[in-house]
Amino acid sequence: MNFRTLEYVVAVADLGHFGRAAERCQVSQPTLSLQIRSLESQLGVELFERAAHPVQLTPVGHRLIGLMRNTTTEVRKMKSLAKTLRAPDETSSSSV
Repeated sequence: MNFRTLEYVVAVADLGHFGRAAERCQVSQPTLSLQIRSLESQLGVELFERAAHPVQLTPVGHRLIGLMRNTTTEVRKMKSLAKTLRAPDETSSSSV
C-alpha cells in the first residue's frame, strides 16, 4: 500500500470515473486501475462497483474512503510542514 494508490482511490471516488481520475492523477488509466486492483487484493476487499456508471464505492469502500481521505490529507500536511522546516541552505544548495 502506498500514498499514491490512496490518492488514486480518492480521485475515482470523487469523480466516479477511472479515466478522469487517471487524468487528475496524471497517470494512464491502466496504471491507475492496476494499482487500485493491487490495493484491493492486499486488503482482500473490492472498493468499487465497476459495472455502475458512474463508478460507485462498494459498502466496504464507503467504510474505508474516510480513512483514505484523512491519510492523504495528513501526508500532504506532513510534506508541507517538512518543507517549511528545512534549513534554508538545504533547499537551495546541493551536497558537495
